[in-house]
Amino acid sequence: MYKSIQSITIPKDQLYIHDEECCPCGSGKHFEDCCKGKRDAGPVVSKKPPEVLIMEQMRRSLQQNKVCLHPDQAGCKGRIKEAHALQNHKIISMLASEDNHVIMQDSTKQPLVLDQDPANPILIVPFSRVSGNKATTQNCFCDFHDTKVFNVIEAGAPDFDPTNEEMAFVYAYKAFIFEYAKQRHLMKTMREAFSKRPQVFSLPEQVKAYRVQSLRMNEFERVKVHYDREIMAGMHCGVKTVVIKIPYKIGFANYAYVAPDFDLDGKRLDTVDDTGIMHRLSVTVFPETNQSYILLSCLDTEETFYRSFFQSIRSANLNVILFYFNLILPLFSENIVLSEELWNSQDENGKVGLTHMANLTGDDQLKLSQVLGMALRNAAKQKNFDYSNRMGFDLFQKLDGNSP
Repeated sequence: MYKSIQSITIPKDQLYIHDEECCPCGSGKHFEDCCKGKRDAGPVVSKKPPEVLIMEQMRRSLQQNKVCLHPDQAGCKGRIKEAHALQNHKIISMLASEDNHVIMQDSTKQPLVLDQDPANPILIVPFSRVSGNKATTQNCFCDFHDTKVFNVIEAGAPDFDPTNEEMAFVYAYKAFIFEYAKQRHLMKTMREAFSKRPQVFSLPEQVKAYRVQSLRMNEFERVKVHYDREIMAGMHCGVKTVVIKIPYKIGFANYAYVAPDFDLDGKRLDTVDDTGIMHRLSVTVFPETNQSYILLSCLDTEETFYRSFFQSIRSANLNVILFYFNLILPLFSENIVLSEELWNSQDENGKVGLTHMANLTGDDQLKLSQVLGMALRNAAKQKNFDYSNRMGFDLFQKLDGNSP
C-alpha cells in the first residue's frame, strides 16, 4: 500500500494535518485538541524490516478486532466466527485433498525476506499447504448473520444458477465485504500507529498515505451503503453481473474486488470518475462438479464504467477470456486457492512465476500490469494468435489431460 500511493497526487495543502480536522487517531476530536503536540512513543526495536512489522500488526488487528459487518447490528447472535470468503463446504471442499488441504498464500505465517535492504526489502509470502478450514477466513460475521446472508450459496444449496438474481448478488457482496473488512482493518492499524507516534505520522509521506486510505474507505463505504440497504430490505437488486461459464471443473477458486487496468484487447479501462472516485468489480471464480464460473459484478450505478468491457466479454471466445484472466488474476488478487493437483501439475517456472506475480506491490505491480496490457494488445493485433496456449502457470488447465 505504501508504494502504491506514490502514483496518486494529493494537493500540497493536504500533506499536513489541519488543526480543525478530525484527528487521524480516530478519537473524533479536532487534531489541535487531541494528538497535536503529543510526544511520540519510542520506536520499535527490532531487526525485522518495517514491512514485516506492519504485516504482523495487521495480523494481530485482524485477530483482535472481531466485528460483525452485517448492517443489522442489533440482531447479531453467537460469536464472531472465522467466516469463509470462499465457502468451506462447497467451494474449498471441491479443491481440498483427502486430508482437507489446499494450496494458497498463508498470511498467518512470517513472510520470507529475500533482500535485507532496509530501504527496499523483498518480502515473499509463498504458496503452501493450508487447512481447508482456515482458507480465506476472516473474523467479520457473527454465527447468525454468516448463516443468514450466505445461505443461498452455502453447502446444500443448488449449483449456481446464472438466472438467479439472489445468488449473483450474494457472490458479489461476499467478494466486496471481505475486501472491505481488510481495508477497514488497515485504516484501524493506521489510526493506532498515528496515536502512538503522531509526530512521525505527521510527516508529508505518512499524511499522504492516510489521505489515500481515507479516499479508499470513502469509495468502499459508498458501495457498502447500497449492499446494506438491500440486505435490510430483504432485496437483491442494483447489481449487474456478467457470467462466464467454463464447461469443465477447474482446479482453483478466487475472489477479488478490483479495478482492472485493461480490457481483453489491452485497451485501458477508465474506472475513475470526474471526482476521483474509483469504481471496482467483484470478481469470483469457482468450480462446481461438471463446470466452473467466473462472475464479474458491479453496482448498476457503476455499469457505465464497465459497459464496453462487459459487452466484449459476452461476445468473446472462451479461450480469449481464459487467457485474459490467467494473466491478470495472479497480479491483482491475493486470494487464489489451488488444488494440490493443479499446483503439482505445473513446472517450477510456472510456480515461481505465480508466486512472483502474487507478491508484487506498488510500482513493481504497476510496471508488470503495463507489460500485460502490451501483451494483450499484441495478441489482439495478430490474426491467428493462439489464445488456448496459456503460457506460464495455467490456472485454467483441464486436469484430466484433455484440452478445453
